[in-house]
Amino acid sequence: MRKKVFYGWYIVTGSVALNFYLSIVFFQGFQVFFLPILHEFRWTRAMTSGAFSLRQLESGLLAPAIGFLVDRWGPRVIIVTGVILGGLGMIMIGYANSLFTFYLAFLITSFGISGASHGVSWAVAVANWFSRLRGRALGIAMLGPVLGGPFIVVVAVLEGMFGWRVSIIMLGAGLIVVGVPLGFVARPRPEPYGYFQDGATQEEAERSEIGRRGLAVGGASDGLTVGQAVHTRDFWVLIVLFAAVFMGISGLMVHLIPMLEDMNYSSAQAASILGIMFLLSGIGRISSGFLADMVDFRLVMAGLISFQLVGLFLLTMVGPSHIWLVGLFILLFGIGFGGTIPLRPFLIMQIFGARSFGSLQGLVQGGAIGAGMMGPIFYGWVFDTTGSYHLAIYASIAIILMAFPLLLLMRKPQGVASSLR
Repeated sequence: MRKKVFYGWYIVTGSVALNFYLSIVFFQGFQVFFLPILHEFRWTRAMTSGAFSLRQLESGLLAPAIGFLVDRWGPRVIIVTGVILGGLGMIMIGYANSLFTFYLAFLITSFGISGASHGVSWAVAVANWFSRLRGRALGIAMLGPVLGGPFIVVVAVLEGMFGWRVSIIMLGAGLIVVGVPLGFVARPRPEPYGYFQDGATQEEAERSEIGRRGLAVGGASDGLTVGQAVHTRDFWVLIVLFAAVFMGISGLMVHLIPMLEDMNYSSAQAASILGIMFLLSGIGRISSGFLADMVDFRLVMAGLISFQLVGLFLLTMVGPSHIWLVGLFILLFGIGFGGTIPLRPFLIMQIFGARSFGSLQGLVQGGAIGAGMMGPIFYGWVFDTTGSYHLAIYASIAIILMAFPLLLLMRKPQGVASSLR
């Protein structure tokens, strides 16, 4: 008799599918609309970038709240609500007629998509359904932007055919149609549905360390409370580490397409380059998840940060005819950037347990995103002032370098109890 597929993998698939669409229409694909919106309203790049920075600020402020709500109501309610709100917000962007209405609609969209994305809600669901396979499950669950990357060019084609307003309205309506059914796939944890983590049978769970600790390491009663966690050194090192890494790259993620277009790459070419970078980031997402299950995460993080630094340095040498340098940049930076994403929820669950995982994931996510809010405005201001992004890239390199000493302050997780001080 063929063994039934463990439901946790359906949750992983739901995360991939929804974030595949979110990546195309908002997280990466929305950059396609940057210059068309700027040209129609005749705003500066710093003014247009302000909406992206407000998105970072709002997402940073909301992530802790989303984490608390996920712990209270479960991921499904937050994901479905976020999908509906995000879709309506995108439709509002299509009707924006001033800087104020554009910012307002962008904030509403960001509010909804923050709840629907894999930043907190899906990460909580996946981490609770896996233990021994948690690293690789999280790595796979966060492949949505990787698979969606090559399809960003579709957004560029839509914009060329229908203009930015109609395209955004169509994509917003599509988010509601696609996202609501996928949101209903999410479940908070396996035990109420008759499952054990990793799909283990009851006998296997009872024989394993999972069974001896009460069904699952990620069980609802396992781990530290928020109050206990914030009094540990590990918590604050995690906050500063991921904030430093994200602060250095947030501006680049908004301005990469305009940067490439300034080098005489077409809009479709620039969108394709960004898409391929996210496709290659899948190497980092999957490999870091597998490696984190087997070796010291500090070595994994050090390698990923090094890849980011080398990639950024190569970007400063890219020119219109240097397509081979572009290829090397998107390979190295994509792996480095992508690999850090599944490590964040993995480390939180490993160090602090599952009791307040959603809340702690939201706090760490909020710290990283909040720190990155100045990146898009800084990149825009540097370009408006100097006519080049080079100074901004060098600043990103310097900020990411600051993350290296923090790795020495972190200790390899030895279980939840060891985190208490």
